[in-house]
Amino acid sequence: MKKSFKILAQLSHFITMLFGIALGLTLSILYQHYYGLFIVELTPMIVLIVLISVGLRAYSIFLWKKGNYDL
Repeated sequence: MKKSFKILAQLSHFITMLFGIALGLTLSILYQHYYGLFIVELTPMIVLIVLISVGLRAYSIFLWKKGNYDL
């Protein structure tokens, strides 16, 4: 039981880190002087990171509920 809780906590921290990376990339785009060069290259990566994060967050919530842990 403790091992599965530890894995779920690590997954939760990883998902939070992915959201932070996407936010950091977005902010770096906003502070660039030449938007056109970076938006085309970074936008698909940001969208992919956010989609992966949302999918993992939904999966982790499912696992937390399946394991009868308190959210």
